[in-house]
Amino acid sequence: MLSASLKRPVIALVIMGALPVLWSPICWGQQPAQPASPSAHPPAETAKESLGPSSDSIHPYRPAGRDPFKMDIVAKQTTAKTRTPRAIGFPALDVRRAEFRQKVVAARRSGQAEPDPLSQYLVSELDVLGVFSDERGQGVFLRAQPTGTTFFVRQNAKCYNGQIARVEGDASDLAGSRVVFKETSYAEVEGKQTPTDRLVVKTAGQK
Repeated sequence: MLSASLKRPVIALVIMGALPVLWSPICWGQQPAQPASPSAHPPAETAKESLGPSSDSIHPYRPAGRDPFKMDIVAKQTTAKTRTPRAIGFPALDVRRAEFRQKVVAARRSGQAEPDPLSQYLVSELDVLGVFSDERGQGVFLRAQPTGTTFFVRQNAKCYNGQIARVEGDASDLAGSRVVFKETSYAEVEGKQTPTDRLVVKTAGQK
């Protein structure tokens, strides 16, 4: 058994030998933390930036002027131009009478029959006075308004812009007498003269 004087140094050595062992873990735990490796997760703020801009900051593209990427296609519309026919009038009576005289002179020189004087007048210038009948058939009394000249003509007699198509009625029924004229008028369509025929009915005494 060790004496009391020897026990004290031994206990002191034991205690001193144990202190390094106890101190070493404590010191190890208090070592400063090592910096994180590059493979660690980035901070939340860095991760947010990698996702791009937020939805609040995105706005649709509104061009200030014409969109350079948009091609406007204009469809050509073809419309048929329709021209309104232009009525062509007839020469004045003086001009028509001068033409008639020239035809008379030309017919006499050539030995041909002279033109009918009725050919100087328009259908609108002729009044029906009545009708008559003879061995040759029916005829009509006409009076030219501009000159007051009276004509005795038959069916198919020609005037300046038409002819007598038919005579209806007889001398005993003057009120029922009718003369049907075929009247020709002219209109200009796209530079061309187009004739148009119509029937005009006149009765005796009609103005």
